[in-house]
Amino acid sequence: MGPMKTITKGNALYEVMGGKLIKDGFTNQQDLEDYVNHHYLVLPVVDKQGRPWLLDGKPIYCLRGTQYETVSDERVHLARCPDCGGMGIRTDEFVVESDCIHCTVCGHEFDARLEMMET
Repeated sequence: MGPMKTITKGNALYEVMGGKLIKDGFTNQQDLEDYVNHHYLVLPVVDKQGRPWLLDGKPIYCLRGTQYETVSDERVHLARCPDCGGMGIRTDEFVVESDCIHCTVCGHEFDARLEMMET
């Protein structure tokens, strides 16, 4: 059981499951993020433009560094695009030497393991 998954609407924070209001009246994004970081809560993953990652129309959450989950706690194999910060999905091609990932936002193709080794 991880942190409570939340979603924002306007300047308020809600439970994603059930829609219960957690807190409202945030004046900016930084105040909202500070509140989430000091409570056992998590916000949806967003790209560099602030657009949330959506899989089948539902937000994706990042738990424990690079582990991504859906609203229903299902683990999904995704990666962050190094260019735009968008959601990268593994291609269906099975190649042992590489782990080809395609960004759903900018179309960039990259290899997550190679990216980690280069940094």
